[in-house]
Amino acid sequence: MTTGAQAYLLAAGMGRRAGGPKAWRTFDGQPLLARQIEFLRGIFPAERIAVSIQPGWEERCRLLDPGICWTAVDPQAPALASVLALARTLPLDRWTFLYHVDMRVWEPELWRFLADRVVEADKDGFEALAPCFQGAKGHPILLSPRIKDALSVLDPAKDRLDHWLSSRRVSVVEVPFACIRDNWNE
Repeated sequence: MTTGAQAYLLAAGMGRRAGGPKAWRTFDGQPLLARQIEFLRGIFPAERIAVSIQPGWEERCRLLDPGICWTAVDPQAPALASVLALARTLPLDRWTFLYHVDMRVWEPELWRFLADRVVEADKDGFEALAPCFQGAKGHPILLSPRIKDALSVLDPAKDRLDHWLSSRRVSVVEVPFACIRDNWNE
């Protein structure tokens, strides 16, 4: 389904609004991080998955799947710091799905729908794909390898990925999946 693609999962956050790290909040009796890994492993081989986690979680996370690229990131750092760390661990050399651990986008058809648009987006020179449901963008977004160099020079202290992407060539793709807007903050 996602031949050639890879995934970055942001899971290192403190979860201030949620009362603690969302990675370990449970959904149907399972930590969100475990649920996300189970879903991603149904789509990608382990070596094409990179996950940002908090320092000290490495051993616990390797028990979930030792083949995944687990990357420790300061939980106080902005999300962009995690994206950049993941891009150093698993280079952005192919189209890459990016989303947060609290996004309940466990709909395989959504991922197929987006993956099916990569060839055309690549041909048209787009640098990212953003799913949209009823006029509202959501996740997962897809980053093109075209942005690898430009992304690498962003500064997490002053830049935000969403703001930066608004100045880039992004294909907004209307999708029939409301889950792109569903997260643990709602």
